[in-house]
Amino acid sequence: MMINKKSILFSILISIFLLILNGCATITGPSVSEEEIIKATEELKVKALAFQIKQLQRLHNIANRLSFAITKEDTHTYKGPQPFLGMVCFNIDSQLKKLYKIENNKGVVVIIVKENSPAYKVGIMPGDVLISINDRKIPDTYTFNRLASNFKIGDLLKIKILRNNTHLDFDLKLDEIPINVPLAVVDIQEVNAATDGKSIFVTYGLLNFAKSDDEIAAVIAHELAHLVRGHVSKMQGSQLIGAIAAIVLGIVVESSSPGSGEIVMKGAGQISEIFTAQYSRDLEREADYFGTKFVYQAGYDPEVYANFLERFAIEIPQSMISNYLSTHPTSPERILRVKKAIEELKSSSQVLN
Repeated sequence: MMINKKSILFSILISIFLLILNGCATITGPSVSEEEIIKATEELKVKALAFQIKQLQRLHNIANRLSFAITKEDTHTYKGPQPFLGMVCFNIDSQLKKLYKIENNKGVVVIIVKENSPAYKVGIMPGDVLISINDRKIPDTYTFNRLASNFKIGDLLKIKILRNNTHLDFDLKLDEIPINVPLAVVDIQEVNAATDGKSIFVTYGLLNFAKSDDEIAAVIAHELAHLVRGHVSKMQGSQLIGAIAAIVLGIVVESSSPGSGEIVMKGAGQISEIFTAQYSRDLEREADYFGTKFVYQAGYDPEVYANFLERFAIEIPQSMISNYLSTHPTSPERILRVKKAIEELKSSSQVLN
């Protein structure tokens, strides 16, 4: 029998090719439908929203505690006590409906209730749908903020809430707070914070970097010092204009009011421009001094302020904080000044006691 060598060679080559092909085959496991991916994506968005709200609640509680520690003598921009309600609201959207199991398609949902605020004391909770205040219906946050802008210290409010399909009525009296500063969390990973003179902006990068409430308090206190000492008005005009433009063009926020005292960020845009505003090094030194004082007066650990500056200098790469270092005194100087400020505060406290 004649054997065709070409046929044998061709068969061998085909066999080798099939072996290689089978050896390189990717095993992906069970298939996933497009519908399942969409559902999982929506579930992750809701979980991310819950995480962000938790971070925001933590931030507001810290800032609130610091605000009550500020005295009239500490500030150049003191306008007198301001009305204090202590809750933050969002317009209802699809994700908030899922998070709080809300059936309403429109309206306002409470997402933040500050500790020890009038809203907190009467039992208003995150997830409550705000129906009306003093019989005035609240269809959106614009209406809420416009109404709250006329609040006065001591005003009595009748608040109607929808919770788990049950209508609840709350009566409360507006309290007062020395400084009612709007806050916003910026969804970028740069470790930074800033103020435009009216509000304070904190990045998620900073919240993730901070290891404790004391560290976050140190950062917020520094920005509060910039704000209440009137540093923004001393900035160069072009820098201030650029900062405000970044807010107007780069962020979608709810309007602020004395009653709610908040700005809630919905998006980031080109927010990074707000962090390029520069103060003189002397203003930064003053912000460190009064920031340390606010931390101490609020009952946070002032030693953490100095330790945080040291950890910040060691752990954050130069490329991530180039803007920060270009406008602040050197880290060794800041650490030493803060430590001396702590000694001064403790000595003064001992004399008073």
